[in-house]
Amino acid sequence: MAKGNHSSKMGWFGWTFLSVILVTVVGSFLFFSNILDLDIKSIFTGEKNAEGNEEPVSEETLEKVEEIQETVGKDHADIGQFVAKTHDFYNKTTGYGSIASLDWEKQKDRANKVLGKLEEKLPNVKDDALRADIERIQELAKKAINEQETEHVRNLHRMFHDLDIALNNYNGYDTIWKVTETLKTAN
Repeated sequence: MAKGNHSSKMGWFGWTFLSVILVTVVGSFLFFSNILDLDIKSIFTGEKNAEGNEEPVSEETLEKVEEIQETVGKDHADIGQFVAKTHDFYNKTTGYGSIASLDWEKQKDRANKVLGKLEEKLPNVKDDALRADIERIQELAKKAINEQETEHVRNLHRMFHDLDIALNNYNGYDTIWKVTETLKTAN
């Protein structure tokens, strides 16, 4: 039997169908990456974030983190507990793309609690680096309340993430954001 030439040609219907599928897939990808605040650059470059300040944690860094936990962390256990609870809040309310659709009432309420608690704790802070971090958190919390910009909440989350590493035995991490003075010696 002879084969016809029609089996190797897609025709206008085939090309139209293929084009519609391709446009739909690309459009969906772009739409959902925007909605979920995904970092598209990281998909193509292998970096974890476009800002370039997130790197894997080395063994040397881990040793320095443990040293900080043994000194600053033990001296400020009460602040460490507050940091852990607040970090958990930010993990739940901003993680997995939730930062793209923040509940600003919850964020403002938490920022007010952060301000109140840290105002109470600040006079007892002995470590200068931790004091500087707390003051930075207070600034960010005020900005989050007044300006309601996602970036302030993201920065608060990163501050609490790094402080949770510094003050507690939080080891659910493979990165340090390098945003705190407390962990600067570990970087």
